[in-house]
Amino acid sequence: MNNAEKVELLLIYGECQRNVRLCARTYSERFPERYHPPHNYILRLLQGLNQEGRFPGRQINQQRRRAVFDEDTELQNRWIGTYGVVPWPAQSPDLTPLDFFLWGHLKTVVYKDPPVNVQDLKKKIQAACQILSEEQINASTSTEFLKRFESCLEHNGGHFEQFIR
Repeated sequence: MNNAEKVELLLIYGECQRNVRLCARTYSERFPERYHPPHNYILRLLQGLNQEGRFPGRQINQQRRRAVFDEDTELQNRWIGTYGVVPWPAQSPDLTPLDFFLWGHLKTVVYKDPPVNVQDLKKKIQAACQILSEEQINASTSTEFLKRFESCLEHNGGHFEQFIR
């Protein structure tokens, strides 16, 4: 986010009576084409303003990371990370098959007959996983993945799950 977008986000935070979750939701509704920050991003933004008097910057975090582990040298520029050679997708689980197939499927199967306790829940989850076939997983994920991948490209790698039909 650029500084102008951060200022707009903070103005919305004020409109939402300092409710970060409502602020994140309102921001995403007003600016559907932009990156939709999670509520904890807003908290970090506010913390940076209160402690440093400015928006927190990438430079500080990147220097702090380098002191602990030099990924570029030790991994020879073959790593994915927030400040990595290959940028990490912006908190987006949208292309993860577990999120768009497995969890929904397991929930449907497991709660068809609600479990009575934690042990029963574990048994039902294990049983549901054992009956999944490779063909079922491939059929369920391939078309959904392509649809999500196209939407991801359409939204320049930003959050897009709310636009999938």
